[in-house]
Formats: sequence, C-alpha cells, structure tokens
Amino acid sequence: MTDTYALEGKTAIVTGGGKGLGKTLARFLLEAGMNVAICGRTETAVKQTVEQFDALFPGNVFGQVCDVSKSADVASFVRKVKDKFGELHVLINNSGFGKETLIWETSEKAWDEVMDTNVKGTFLMCKEVVPHMINNKEGYIINIASQAALNGYANAGVYCASKFAMVGLGKALQEEVRPYGIHVHSLNPALIQSQKAETEKVDDGLIQNEDLGNMVVYLLSQPRRLKIDNIGLWGY
Repeated sequence: MTDTYALEGKTAIVTGGGKGLGKTLARFLLEAGMNVAICGRTETAVKQTVEQFDALFPGNVFGQVCDVSKSADVASFVRKVKDKFGELHVLINNSGFGKETLIWETSEKAWDEVMDTNVKGTFLMCKEVVPHMINNKEGYIINIASQAALNGYANAGVYCASKFAMVGLGKALQEEVRPYGIHVHSLNPALIQSQKAETEKVDDGLIQNEDLGNMVVYLLSQPRRLKIDNIGLWGY
C-alpha cells in the first residue's frame, strides 16, 4: 500500500451533505473528480444541493433523504448509491448535532436524539458500507468528530459523550478492517463557522468549512502506507 489513492471516478458518501459542512465536503470531492452521494433529513436541502451540483458536475451527484439513525433508511440509501455508481470507496460520517444543556438537566429524549444520530448513525453507515469495502480490499472512512471527542465542555455533556464514542468506534473499526486495506480517520475540529450567511464576514479565529474540505482531500491523497488519525484543527 505505498501508492496514493486515485480519486478520479471513485464514489464517496457524505452524510449530512445537504447543507453546511457536509455540502462543502461534497463539493470538494466532486472537484477532485469523485462521484458523490449525499443524504440528509431535510428534503428541500438535499434536493437543492443535488440540483446545484448536478449543474456543475452532471451525472456525478446523487442525493436521498435519509435519517442515519434508522437502519432501513441507511440500507435503502446505500443500496441506491451502489445501484447508481457501482462500488463504494469513501464514507464520510458528517451527520451530527448537540444539545446545550447541563448533564443533570438533559432529558432522556435529548440524550437519545444526539446519541442516535452521532453514534448510532455512524455505526449503521459503517455496518452497511464496510462489507462492500472489504470485497474491494480498499476504502476510506472519515469520521467528523470534534475537540469535544477529546475534552470535556460544560453544557455539552451528551455531545462530548457522543463524540468520544464516535472516535472510540473508529479506533476499534480500524483494527478490524486493517487487513482489508481500509483506512479509518477521525477529524477533531474545534468550533466551525459553518452556517454563516452570504454577507457574514469570515471569522479568522474560527475554522471554515473549506478548511475541512481541504483536509479531507489531503487525507485521501496521502500514500496508502500512512495511518493518520485524530487530527486536531483549531482557529488561529
């Protein structure tokens, strides 16, 4: 595995790809010559993003509404991606959110909502995609975690717990899929200025979506002999 990974013509899945960071990641991968399948919970966002990208990269983008916390949704989405593009090569687990609440004031419902999306969603996507990667003896899984996966923050207990779990899941998965030539990476960005309005100025003290896009393409472009993990990113 000393060769670099050729992205041209390969297929990537980006969860939460209808808006924000996921949309930017999808654009960077399309610009690198990949086929990209996005999913998200909001039909309007997914549809608009697919239409926008299809005008720029005709035939190279697919989108479907999918709740990553539901196994039937995930199975349907992955099946349709494979039907359209063939083999699956890259999975970016980007779907996620948090709740701003003290741990002892966090409702069971809020806990389940965050954990089901951030952790169970990552698990279900990997469960569906990894067997295809094993058959191909290649693949990349990139989990968009957080500095909250490495540090505790007040008023973010459930989010921290979910991101710690996401990184732990990725580390265990890496040991299981190593014999098949599959790489698992975790990105741990600090605060991202993700959903800024068109007129909003760039805050140089915060990470921008494009910074993550560049990092993802960088990871996928490294010699396959390298194992790079738990990459921290902060605003300067």
